[in-house]
Amino acid sequence: MGKGLTTLLLSCVMFSLCASSFAQTCKNYTFSSGKVYSSCRDLPVLSSFLHWSYDQSTNKVEIAYRHTGTSTSNWVAWAINPTGEGMVGAQALVAYQNSSSAIHAYTSPVTGYDTTLAEGSLSFGVSNLSATFVNSEMTIFATLTLDSGMTTVNQVWQEGPLSGGSPSIHDTTASSENLKSTGTLNFLDDQE
Repeated sequence: MGKGLTTLLLSCVMFSLCASSFAQTCKNYTFSSGKVYSSCRDLPVLSSFLHWSYDQSTNKVEIAYRHTGTSTSNWVAWAINPTGEGMVGAQALVAYQNSSSAIHAYTSPVTGYDTTLAEGSLSFGVSNLSATFVNSEMTIFATLTLDSGMTTVNQVWQEGPLSGGSPSIHDTTASSENLKSTGTLNFLDDQE
């Protein structure tokens, strides 16, 4: 192996080690408000993270869903699907920056694949719903009141474009990360 190739290989390894040490994870994130959540999960696609604190005595879960690398021309959403594993049936928390530059956070029950994420009530209680958009990161905050024993849930998270100031369909190509943004979550996991 030539000296130039060895130097190049060593440089690539060093860059990879340095870059991964600066990679954002939920564990090393600090909220500007000082709020601390007892658990978090790095979601596998769409540059997303979920932070939560679950109170078994009240069946309430405080969540913060973070989506990094987004823009003001996109909407983001995080949802629980109590009836299935995909999008249809999901009970969503949605946020985007509207045309007057205010952050609009609301709830939306997803009833079909052609949804425009219309506002509506969810099948469980939601309070303290708000969102922030800072440095290309949208964060949705909420307190959910779940049914007793509803500790393991199907979750869905998404990002898509705005069209005419309203959410429109996300990427649906076969290779899209949007089609991979589902999973199971146990609110009792990682409790400190």
